Formats: sequence, structure tokens, C-alpha cells
Amino acid sequence: MAPSKKGKAKANSVGSTQSSDSVNSNFPSCIRFVPPSSVSITVHAKPGSKVCSITDFDDEAVGVQIDAPAKDGEANAALLDYMSSVIGVKRRQVSICSGSKSRDKVVIVEEVTLQGVFDALNKVSKNQ
Repeated sequence: MAPSKKGKAKANSVGSTQSSDSVNSNFPSCIRFVPPSSVSITVHAKPGSKVCSITDFDDEAVGVQIDAPAKDGEANAALLDYMSSVIGVKRRQVSICSGSKSRDKVVIVEEVTLQGVFDALNKVSKNQ
């Protein structure tokens, strides 16, 4: 009886994965919905730039130039400030999930929709 329960659990998890994939299908893979109301963004940070800007927006990652040096967490703080201003949320809603000491990071934005984040990033990347 235990193996049948495992099989059912796997079947249920596959179904839930497909439903979240259908939500993400219209958007680049660098932006993912995280239930219940958060969005995960894969970012490739480029610290030490003259100005903050989004350099590229593709399936792999969102390229972001940061105007702070990569020491003592200054670039991470500047990245979070910039991302919160671009997306239009409060600074406390944006955090680094992984990659705090790497250029490749995963940023979590809470209490937003996938469409809202996509529209905000797309608008800024087209303007630059």
C-alpha cells in the first residue's frame, strides 16, 4: 500500500508542475511565479557602472548594470533599490534569494503579479 501512495503523490506533483508551467509559458524563463504571490527574477549583475540600467532582458537572465562597487554589499543594496524602483514596489518587498556573493543572482519580489513584473522590466529595457 505504501508504494501506491508514493505513486499518487508523484502524480499530483506532476500535475501541479504543469499548471505552474502554463502560467509561466508566456514569459521569459528568467521570470518565474512563486506561489502564493511572489515572482522570482534571475539577474546577471554588472557592478561598477556609471549608471543603473537594464542592459538585456532575455530567457537566461535580466542584465542589470549597478552604479555601486562590488564590495561590502554595496552593489547588492543598489541592485535591490533599483529593482524596487523599476518594478514600482517598496524596497522591503524585494530581496536576494541566492547569489549574494555572485554576479548571477535570484531576486524575489513579493506581492506582485508575473504580468506586472514583466511589463515593468520590458518597458524599462525598451526605453534604454
